[in-house]
Amino acid sequence: MTTPLKFILLKPRNPDNIGACARAMANFGLAELALVSPFESDWEEVKRCWRQEASVSAINAMDVIDSARIYESVPEAAADCQLLLGTSSLHQIKPDRDVLLLKDTAGYIAQRGVEKAGILFGPEKTGLTKEDLSLCSAVINIPTQPRQPSMNLGQSVALLAYELAARSEGAPAFTRGKVPQPSTYEIARLTDGICARLEKLGAKIGTYQSTAISRGLLDARLTKEAVNLLKRLIKD
Repeated sequence: MTTPLKFILLKPRNPDNIGACARAMANFGLAELALVSPFESDWEEVKRCWRQEASVSAINAMDVIDSARIYESVPEAAADCQLLLGTSSLHQIKPDRDVLLLKDTAGYIAQRGVEKAGILFGPEKTGLTKEDLSLCSAVINIPTQPRQPSMNLGQSVALLAYELAARSEGAPAFTRGKVPQPSTYEIARLTDGICARLEKLGAKIGTYQSTAISRGLLDARLTKEAVNLLKRLIKD
């Protein structure tokens, strides 16, 4: 995969799973790991225990663990990504995003021609919610059997890492042309700005409306220049 990738784990709770993810990434040459709200207790104490426990399952992958960065939100974690893809088994949720099969994901990323892509994985117990997926341009699905729909977090990361590393050849050429594209964080900030402006005009904006606005901005595939112009318009 020629496009740099960042794997983002949302609210992971098991140090062994984090270690397994790091090991899987290292297996296939991926190194950038981000954690969003990984634990609920004091971070310094957690970091000490986490590194000690994760080291058991992250054999020869501690460089990935040690360089992992912690964020408070998904938009912040994906601030340097111009494309964010979510992951879901789709057995308990029907997202209003495009759904990608695992085998088509590398080609999709190549077609978008971004500088960096983020892959978002949900919490071990719940997976990504519909609100989480509203931040994503598309959803990657790994088909599983209904009797056992969910996969272990480390397994999911391993499959994605392998598939994206293995399918760099033969990806369709990008035809839009190289133009600066906004990050996921910039789209989230623009969504907040539009919602705030609409509320000032008297509109009632809730989760449904903000999600719809975010979805529309992502589907529009705005350039960075267009996003900056829209920011100026809603401030005027």
